[in-house]
Amino acid sequence: MKMTMKDIAKEANVSTATVSHVINGTKHISEEKQNKIMEVIRKYNYIPNSTAKNLRKQSTKTAGLIVSSFPDSFVTGMVYGAEKRAREMGYNLLLINTNENSSYEKETINLLHAQMVDGIILAPTSSGASYLNSFTDDNFPIVLVNRDDPSVKNVPKVTGDNYQTGFDATTHLLKHGYKKIGIIYAVANVSTTVNRIEGYKDALKKYHVPFDDSFIEQGHATVEGGAEAVKSLLNREKDISALFILNDLMTIGAISKIKELSLRIPKDIALMGFGDFASANIIDPPVTNIVLPPETIGKTAFDVLLSKINNPEYNKHIELPPTLITRKSCGC
Repeated sequence: MKMTMKDIAKEANVSTATVSHVINGTKHISEEKQNKIMEVIRKYNYIPNSTAKNLRKQSTKTAGLIVSSFPDSFVTGMVYGAEKRAREMGYNLLLINTNENSSYEKETINLLHAQMVDGIILAPTSSGASYLNSFTDDNFPIVLVNRDDPSVKNVPKVTGDNYQTGFDATTHLLKHGYKKIGIIYAVANVSTTVNRIEGYKDALKKYHVPFDDSFIEQGHATVEGGAEAVKSLLNREKDISALFILNDLMTIGAISKIKELSLRIPKDIALMGFGDFASANIIDPPVTNIVLPPETIGKTAFDVLLSKINNPEYNKHIELPPTLITRKSCGC
């Protein structure tokens, strides 16, 4: 919560004018009231607007990078790219993983803001991030990375083109003749998932294949989740001929479960993954993946943060295109 002088006064049970006098030293206030006010100020790390504005003019050469999860090769690459660019530009980068916890995300934003970082790069959690508007309205530099949230105003964004990712991956499978294509996604209600599924739907439409929402299953971005999603999906829809899996850990779990079910890849079921994990080309069969450039996204996000720091009006949305890496798991 971003405290105001009025909030401090209410908690200390004094007038706003009394708080102002204590902060600015403009009038003698009793020691008891002064101590009470200072206790509340320290409790919330309160910095008066005028003081904050003056301090923010002095660069700390420190920025925050808050990611929503930190398990897979895509996020690891994005973090590496941002850290590398930060070092090149003489910045320290404070890295925090919220693990999809929106309350922890809010605490973290408040903490970094109070610690006077120059700005924050944020991959938001699955819940709405409109609370950020109280910071961005005050021109505190925030850049959204990987995930988009249209409810947040006055922020630049750096993402992959997730719609095109879904469209291209599905089109590739359709061209191979697969019509019953299942999707295993990681997190619901985030732009990456929503936009990839929109691309998937439009590719099906282009090839006159009806969309069936029972072909979509959540795998929770874990190896175990991917395996369970495959089991659930194939039990429910036995005629699925291909899978598009939106996270590399889930792809590993899916391959394990498919083999456990004595199915052959790609003869019985074809596979398209997202994110090119290190062993994708040596698994039997090697895994076809569609990838977005995580390191480039991370580096670009830091460059965009510097642009935002130097120009508060900078609010571009940069989208980077996907690349298809074809191997044998889809029948190529």
